[in-house]
Amino acid sequence: MTQYDSIALDYQRISAAVPLRDAEWYSLRQRLGDLTGLAVLDLACGDGMGTRLLKRWGAARVVGVDISAQMIALARQREDAEPMGIEYRVADAAALGKIGSFDRVSAAYLLHYAESREQLLQMMRTIYDNLAPGQRFVASITNPLQPPRPVVDQRKYGFSYRLLDEILHEGARLRGTLYLGASTVDFDFHWWPWEVYEEAARAAGFRSCEIEPFLIPTESEHQRGEGFWDEYIAAPSAMHIIGQK
Repeated sequence: MTQYDSIALDYQRISAAVPLRDAEWYSLRQRLGDLTGLAVLDLACGDGMGTRLLKRWGAARVVGVDISAQMIALARQREDAEPMGIEYRVADAAALGKIGSFDRVSAAYLLHYAESREQLLQMMRTIYDNLAPGQRFVASITNPLQPPRPVVDQRKYGFSYRLLDEILHEGARLRGTLYLGASTVDFDFHWWPWEVYEEAARAAGFRSCEIEPFLIPTESEHQRGEGFWDEYIAAPSAMHIIGQK
């Protein structure tokens, strides 16, 4: 059992509604580019929230993979209720191997679950092996450019995390919390500095790898109010890695 098997329903309900998703999904669509007719692999797909967006954005084939059987069960329930032609698999992304040749790979909050440099490299190799030559991946991760303080509280965007280990180090354990009103859900992950991600990407074979903060959609600025996104822009809690094969 993974940690998400026990929190699947709460995570599904809360994570879809946090304000940070405004920027994350908008940025993902911009950075993946036109998906019309393309094949996309969605690693760490969870309940398929982002996977369904990939299909709506025009992808011809979408495969979602997650290590949590309960999360995939939720994704398949939605697929049965509203068929979109999405394929879901229960598998560990670090041990998935090559399952196809995809034009894009999306990996929302996968890489920072690596418990070691070796496991991070295995995840990067899975992404690389499943990408067609010249194509790219986009992955959401907790900001690796700023060592986390004991507590990072950005609950106005629906997210906070705190350091669990006494001393910050590579692979230090963090506990994240998502907020929706009075409801919360917790999950644990790891902090790796940007240099470690870069090294893993190079070792996997990627020609380039960069990191960028989420883009803020204009409609969200209008909806959320002036200045709402200032705190995120000043100190992004989550960002995108973009890699080119």
